[in-house]
Amino acid sequence: MTVRWWLADVKFVNVLAVVTLLGGTAWTLPPLIRQRFRAPLRLHLCLSLLLLGTGNVLSQLWDTALLDGLLFTGATKLAYNLAFFTGLCLMVGFLRERPLQRRTLWTRPEVVMCLSCFTAMVLVTALMPPRLRDHTFTLPYLDDWRVRAFYDIGGVYLVFGYAACGVLAAWHARRGRLMRQVSLSIVSVGLLALSLSCVLRILWVNCRACRGYGHHFTYANIFLLGQVATIAVCAGLSIPCFASAAQFLRERAVHRSRFRELAELWQRLVAFYPELVLDQPRGRRWLPPLDYTSAVYRRYVECRDGLTRLSPYLHLASEEAASRGAAGENAGAATGPDLVRLVDRALRLRGEADRAGTAAPATPAFLAPGAGHDTDYESDLAGLMALSRGLRELRSASGADASHGVPS
Repeated sequence: MTVRWWLADVKFVNVLAVVTLLGGTAWTLPPLIRQRFRAPLRLHLCLSLLLLGTGNVLSQLWDTALLDGLLFTGATKLAYNLAFFTGLCLMVGFLRERPLQRRTLWTRPEVVMCLSCFTAMVLVTALMPPRLRDHTFTLPYLDDWRVRAFYDIGGVYLVFGYAACGVLAAWHARRGRLMRQVSLSIVSVGLLALSLSCVLRILWVNCRACRGYGHHFTYANIFLLGQVATIAVCAGLSIPCFASAAQFLRERAVHRSRFRELAELWQRLVAFYPELVLDQPRGRRWLPPLDYTSAVYRRYVECRDGLTRLSPYLHLASEEAASRGAAGENAGAATGPDLVRLVDRALRLRGEADRAGTAAPATPAFLAPGAGHDTDYESDLAGLMALSRGLRELRSASGADASHGVPS
């Protein structure tokens, strides 16, 4: 009984629908802005979710007297029905992958049916006396044929809209990846159940015997079916959003780890060459980055530039190593731990030159932490991270003196 009451709670399900639909609108809006609203299908999806969410807000969360007082009694009902109808019409166009166009607008069945049903609802509302325009699903109102006609006309379009979207969603569910198939299958089942609930509501409105006391076919049962179907649609629509959010967080964690892996090498290079830090707003200079992908690439460029500036000292360090027979003839021959010790020695030579007030000759030295000269960005970045990690481990093992550039 508790679960039944929870599912039938209008406020809970309506808030869930509003959050899902308006959240979906916010999710589709940034790519649409980047495309300068020149993607018709994405625009249809965004507007459809926005209108359906607005319709839910108007149907439950707003006081009908607010809008009715500004216009006329019954204006709120017409407004949220218009929002629902237009949203469903756009959703049908999106799922058919046929955007609405001006030259074919009047030949599209979903558009013709939407305009016909809404026009009929406006005419029926105009025929009602003001006392009936604020009608609900209760017997005093349903005894009037105009109120029944209002619900029948709206129900016919909702049956068509939900059924069309459900069938098209099921068709799309046969293609694509597993997550898309699961998501669209759940959405399809929910939409078809909503269509069925609208059919049952039409029967209940027009069958006086079904509205009698004690009849097993009650509006509460129809309403419960609609609420469960709404939850299913919201769950299906939320799956791609949650999956995208999880992927974003996973990628952000990977790039944040890369950003921190480069910290040791970057900090030691920037300590000698502060001009390496690329221009950025002063307020963001010492704050955690919002976009770790760009921040990693920025730090990668700064580290590569710093190693280029360090090349004279790398050359001197490689000559010292060659004289001891510990490394090859140049910096490029050093790999792994030898490369880490070579860079560490070059950094300490740079510190000694600063204290002595001398400068090393600008002899070029090629340093490739990656696999070779033609390594791609990922391989080169992995090499720099390994170098930075090695420097950190070497500093930890050597104690505080190594971090200040003093030879051990």
